[in-house]
Amino acid sequence: MVELRRVTINGNHYYYLFHEIRENGQFKKFRHYIGAQEPDNAMQQKLERDFMEDIKNNPDKYSPKEKQNIIAVLQQIMEKENYISEENFVRLSSELDIPLVNLVGVATFYSQFRLTKPGKHTIKICDGTACHVKNSAALRVFLEETLDIKSGQVTKDGNFGLEVVNCIGACARAPSMMIDETVYGKLDKKKIKEIIGTYK
Repeated sequence: MVELRRVTINGNHYYYLFHEIRENGQFKKFRHYIGAQEPDNAMQQKLERDFMEDIKNNPDKYSPKEKQNIIAVLQQIMEKENYISEENFVRLSSELDIPLVNLVGVATFYSQFRLTKPGKHTIKICDGTACHVKNSAALRVFLEETLDIKSGQVTKDGNFGLEVVNCIGACARAPSMMIDETVYGKLDKKKIKEIIGTYK
C-alpha cells in the first residue's frame, strides 16, 4: 500500500510517496518526493500508479540513492552558506530523490548543522562551570529580553544570533561571552547593554 506523507519545514508542507514491501524476511522501503502541493485524489491515484509501476520495473531507481553520504552533502552547504536553507533542502530532495523528512532528520540530529540563517553577529554566552556559578543564566535571560529572541534564534533585523555554549575558554574572566571572534569578560547587565550598543 502506498502512503502519502508530509514533512514540514518552517511552516511549509512538502509531500512524498512511501511504500514498503517485505522481501526475504526484510523490509524494503521506497520513497518518492512529489512536491510542495498536496495532490488531489485523482492526481494522487495517478502518482501512486506510476510509483508502483516504477518500483516493479526499476526498483533501484528509488533505493540506491538512500546510501549516498547525506552528511557530506550537507557539510558542503554549511561550508558555503553557513546554514541549510529550506530551498537547499527542497533542491537536494529533488536532485537526490531523497525525502525531505530524511534530510531534515539528519540535519536536526547533528548539532553541526544550522537550519536558520545566522545573524550578522553571533553572540555566544558561556554557561560553563565558572560562568554558571557567577550567574551566567541570568545574563542569558537578560540578553534574550534585550534582543527579544530566545537562544538559537536571530533578531528580526538579522543583526544578532544568540547561542548558549559550554565554554569559550575565558574562565578567568567569568562570566563571559563572545561576539563573533571577540571575547568579553567580567560581564554584568550594564556592560552587556553597552557592548551590544556598539554593534548596532
